[in-house]
Amino acid sequence: MIRVTPDTNVLISALLYDGNERAVLGAAMKGRLRFVLSIEIIDELIRVLEKKFKADPELTRDYILRLNELSDIVTPRKLPGKLVRDREDAKIIECAHSGHSKYIVTGDGDLLSLKRYQQTKIVTCSKLVRILKNETPANSGAEKATVRK
Repeated sequence: MIRVTPDTNVLISALLYDGNERAVLGAAMKGRLRFVLSIEIIDELIRVLEKKFKADPELTRDYILRLNELSDIVTPRKLPGKLVRDREDAKIIECAHSGHSKYIVTGDGDLLSLKRYQQTKIVTCSKLVRILKNETPANSGAEKATVRK
């Protein structure tokens, strides 16, 4: 299964708007990918939904519970050196790295400009949706076999 670390904006857009972000959430709900999140990302998500978007606390709670079902929650370890200029972006990279994500999905220009961090590719939601459309079950198995070598 593909492991994906979405940034907070992707998770917010998936809940509030129809589009590629919701398609990524739908792929997780269908078992085509597994989110990799951290408590920091979840805390930021709750804070932004309730403070900025004035989301109903019950809606927020239900969404977080659903995300917990679709995710592996990891404790990221701090990576050496300055990865990016924004600490908020660094926590996404650290989460993805610690959780062995294949992709970080984001619309953040600073993150996207990196293109990858070690083995983790940094892509937009539209790119991930295209990747998922092109993936077949045979490709998934071959990919797993390659990773195990």
